[in-house]
Amino acid sequence: MRKRGRFLQDSELEEHYWPSFTDMMAMVVLVFLFITVIAFVQSIYTAYDQTQIKSELSKVTNVKKHISDVINQKLQDQVGKDKITRGPNNTISVEGDVLFKTASAEISGKGKHVLNNVADALVNIIDNKELSQYIYIILVEGHTDSVPYDNWTLSEDRAVSVIKYLQKANPKLQEDRYAKYLAATGYSKYKPIAKGHSAEAKQKNRRISFQIILDDNKWQNKIKDIMAHK
Repeated sequence: MRKRGRFLQDSELEEHYWPSFTDMMAMVVLVFLFITVIAFVQSIYTAYDQTQIKSELSKVTNVKKHISDVINQKLQDQVGKDKITRGPNNTISVEGDVLFKTASAEISGKGKHVLNNVADALVNIIDNKELSQYIYIILVEGHTDSVPYDNWTLSEDRAVSVIKYLQKANPKLQEDRYAKYLAATGYSKYKPIAKGHSAEAKQKNRRISFQIILDDNKWQNKIKDIMAHK
């Protein structure tokens, strides 16, 4: 009788210890809900990060376009749309004949008048921290046509002449904090925007271009910071 009584007691304890099927299913559901909530919260953070990254990339793209738009408008106001070309990467070009006489790197009187407003616009752009924080270089590019000549020298000299005159037109551009954003280069005849050897094509290819080069490190580091806060 004692053994039997003990056996019944043990059986009751075992029945009391093991959870029912319903309890086990409830626990499974709770675990599933917990995992779902964690995944949902994580998706919110991920979506937020993606939104921040898209916002930063959009801001960078808009900065480049905005600066190009300003330069484009200043040039158009002086010479008209037909003398201005918008190229790849929002590069703005003005026909060389507007700024120089044939085979010369000396800026003409008309060219000086055109560049005066551009000089003031560049100062305003650099003064705007929302814009200048992303700028690496404002590159002035010289281009020539395909007529045999010392086109490397001519294209480089013209680009340098433009920068020197811009600095003369607005002396602020001579100061280090402005001048560090300016650079000049020449491409000779090797980056034409018009095909062929017609007089019109040659006129289009003889040009000065303004290209905005952004500081990749600055905007890429901002994106890395966003990613690091995941």
